[in-house]
Amino acid sequence: MLFLVLFADAQKKKVKERDLDGVWKLVIKIDKEEIADELDDEDNIFAKIIAKSVVGIVDDVLNEIDIRFEFKSNNRLKVTVNAFGEEEFEYSEWKINNKGQLIIENIDSFDSEEDYWLFEGDILVAYDNDDDGPSENIYLVNMD
Repeated sequence: MLFLVLFADAQKKKVKERDLDGVWKLVIKIDKEEIADELDDEDNIFAKIIAKSVVGIVDDVLNEIDIRFEFKSNNRLKVTVNAFGEEEFEYSEWKINNKGQLIIENIDSFDSEEDYWLFEGDILVAYDNDDDGPSENIYLVNMD
């Protein structure tokens, strides 16, 4: 067990500014199998039907949304959102703290006091300070 913990920690890599070059795509995945397993434990058939429908709708909506991050100099972040044929730009800020964690500020869906990003291989994975575990469902992939 200790070997697995050490191996998992070895996979995490601190973020360096030079590693952020390029355009990064935000990936949000819904684990349908995990949701299906949870639904199997549900006694209420009506709740199962509603939950499966909602998961399908959310998955379809996520397929229509493309979010790209471009880390600029002076700790500026350009966020491009393409959704349903419309494109919008937003600017935010980013920093790398003394632990080598990437912090993205002023993004509504992320709590900048709690969330941070680290490399796992060549992707940036979201972490939550509350439970110190990585998000298997939210990560950034370099598109360049």
